[in-house]
Amino acid sequence: MQHSFLTHKLSNSILFTLLILLTLSCKKTEKAIPTLSFEASISMEEGTANQQFVTITVKLSNDYDDLVKLYYQTTDGTAKETEDFVGFPETEVIFNAGETSKEIKIALVNDDIFEENESFMFVVNKVTNGKLALSMCNIIIINDDSFTPEVILPDRVRINEGTSSTMIPLTIRLSGPTTVPVTIKWSTLEGTAKAGSDFTQSSDNTLTFNAGVTSQQIQVQALGDNIMELDEGFYIHFSDVQNATFVPKDIIIILNNDDNFSLTSLEDGPISPDVYEGFELAWSDEFDGTTINSTNWGYDLGAGGWGNQELQSYTSSPTNSFVADGKLNIVATKLYASYNSARLLSKNKKDFTYGRIDIRAKMPIGKGIWPALWMLGSNISQVSWPRCGEIDIMEYLGHIPKQVHGTVHYNDGGHRYIGGQYTLGGTEGFNAKFHVFTILWSEYGIRWYVDYQPFYSIDDTDVKFESFKLPQFFIMNVAVGGVWPGYPDETTVFPQTMQVDYVRVFQQPN
Repeated sequence: MQHSFLTHKLSNSILFTLLILLTLSCKKTEKAIPTLSFEASISMEEGTANQQFVTITVKLSNDYDDLVKLYYQTTDGTAKETEDFVGFPETEVIFNAGETSKEIKIALVNDDIFEENESFMFVVNKVTNGKLALSMCNIIIINDDSFTPEVILPDRVRINEGTSSTMIPLTIRLSGPTTVPVTIKWSTLEGTAKAGSDFTQSSDNTLTFNAGVTSQQIQVQALGDNIMELDEGFYIHFSDVQNATFVPKDIIIILNNDDNFSLTSLEDGPISPDVYEGFELAWSDEFDGTTINSTNWGYDLGAGGWGNQELQSYTSSPTNSFVADGKLNIVATKLYASYNSARLLSKNKKDFTYGRIDIRAKMPIGKGIWPALWMLGSNISQVSWPRCGEIDIMEYLGHIPKQVHGTVHYNDGGHRYIGGQYTLGGTEGFNAKFHVFTILWSEYGIRWYVDYQPFYSIDDTDVKFESFKLPQFFIMNVAVGGVWPGYPDETTVFPQTMQVDYVRVFQQPN
């Protein structure tokens, strides 16, 4: 009985073991999760005529019985979507059971423009039923266009005119070397400087850059003289470029006047001529009559400080302005604690753009006395000050009788000004005799003189010069007090008079 039970128990154990082994042998073996891989970097020529495609081959390390899904997108680098390639937002790729390879094609945008090699990224954001060997591929677009250089021209050249002929070298460059010759034609063109008198005309020249050459020089000839004139300019015109590109423009050559002029001196001070070589008298007021010429001059009237906390009230009274003995007299007077003076202006009567302007005048003297000979833009009513521009031909402070100032005021994000001073030698001040205050004003700058001694200049590139390329009118006044000169004290004697002998505007004929 005992033996029979043990035999039965052993038989059941063997049977159970056999059943387990049979079950294990029938169960299907599971496949490993695949690894997805692709190239870390791919290069492709951009192309010029035929559409180019970058092909990214994504491989699985083994097949799989379930779907494997990959989600990718493109990302800009130096290459930009739509400009250099056709991009993708996040996009799904499905590997069906048993598939181990997929191709993803990305179209490139071709052109014939030479540029540096550029790149963008193929980026995998997510994978299901798989794992990644790497997550992105750098795609390099190789330039296959030939290099077309750009012709690089200087904007301007500024030189002193000199008194003899001068060869002006101009360097013309290419943006890079090329394998074929580059040619460009050039000629000189007149501006305010004229061929034959200011420069030598040169026409239909061809400048050639041989293969590999990136810099060449041309030369033009300036004709110097000893005639005092305005700064003048002429142009180098370029055309018909071959095997290169360029932005059409002319180089301007500016000839700075560097000549001097000597004045004749009379007993009452230096005096300038009424004729200059190379100029025509455009307008003048010699103040030879018995009254102020109303076709030339009007008045600013009233008090209110005039923006400088001045004390005077401007009047049209003959006490404060009159003509006598060939001179205009502007007189500052005091009655008890009140000050009167005059401010004459040629607004809406006479205005000018550019020229050689001479004003012969004698100054008053005393603390708080502030005479000026100046100009304002004729568009002041439309654009206001300082946008209209202001040219101070001469300003003077009565307590510094040996010094005058020349200044411009203009707008450049707000009020700006720049100027210089001239100081007389010797013991006399500007109140002792007449002196000639001059500007030479051109589209290229302004130069200031006292008795034709230069003391200050600006070029058109030194300031915002646009307002100084438009008409300006004259103002002549004597202010009393103000934030700059200060105020009269017990040493200041009244009346004080500025005398103006003449105002003359000379311009060069067209």
